[in-house]
Amino acid sequence: MIKRILSFNKEDSKLHGLDVQKALEENLGTLWIDYIEPTVDELNTLQQLFNFHSLTIEDCLEANQRPKLEEYPDYLFFILVGVRKLLDVDEIEPYQIAFYLGKNFVITIREKRGGLSLKSVHNKILLKNTRILTHEVDFLAYVIVDTFIDGYLDLLEEIEDTIEEIEEIVVHRPERELLDKTFDLRTNILIVLKAIRPQRVVIRELAVDEMPLISKPAQTYFNDVYDHILEANDLCSSYRDRVSSIVDIYLSSASNKMNDTMKLIAVLTAVITIPNLIASFGGINFTEFATHGIDLLKDWPFWTFLGTIIFTTIMIVIIFKRMKI
Repeated sequence: MIKRILSFNKEDSKLHGLDVQKALEENLGTLWIDYIEPTVDELNTLQQLFNFHSLTIEDCLEANQRPKLEEYPDYLFFILVGVRKLLDVDEIEPYQIAFYLGKNFVITIREKRGGLSLKSVHNKILLKNTRILTHEVDFLAYVIVDTFIDGYLDLLEEIEDTIEEIEEIVVHRPERELLDKTFDLRTNILIVLKAIRPQRVVIRELAVDEMPLISKPAQTYFNDVYDHILEANDLCSSYRDRVSSIVDIYLSSASNKMNDTMKLIAVLTAVITIPNLIASFGGINFTEFATHGIDLLKDWPFWTFLGTIIFTTIMIVIIFKRMKI
């Protein structure tokens, strides 16, 4: 479990201890409670202190929830899905982050460690960033969600670099390892795309729907986040198509490489087989050659026969070369 409790108003900000009850009594105005992998007891404490609906607590405890937005009388509850890289392997997996947005509080509950880092937002508050401190609580929710969605764009930028690297070498070196890497990359893109698409509805509702806890200025900011998630969705679709093209290029390059190999085998076969066929017609007896070798070397038919073999071999090579085989 990791927990940070911050509160701020237009003039000051404060980092509290780990006691939520005490933080509620001491808070300066807007309260942000940030959990990573909270325990059941901690979530039950939140439910008692803020009177959250039990179904929302269950959604925080159970992973693999779909992105959604639910409006309650005193707060908004919504879930977004992010992706995180697994340690020591080039794979990613989805994880969820839940938001409680009230009149003077934001609570974020992240399912797993190693995903989205909100440290930059923490630091902005503690360093008294006026852009956050002078706005209402819905602006803080926007900053967190915007940071969350920007994490997708950063990940997609890394994916694009990998795609460009593969595209540069797939034509000249279509190796099996490259194909395996391409399929792993395609799997990661599909995971990102599957996580992004349902969230468009949630962000759109925050940007458009009339809600008491989301002001008009904040909706303008959420609309900007909606543009970002559409951009991420379009990038995923584009990268998926590029990866499919890489597979096609790989198969084409591998086929061309196989054709070149078969051509080489055909040339070597012709160079070896035809002279051997001529030699078989000559009927050279190696025993007799060993006995009367000197006499054979003085005989012109022997040199004519040998010259025919050499001439035929050279002509075969020239013909294949002119045919560009």
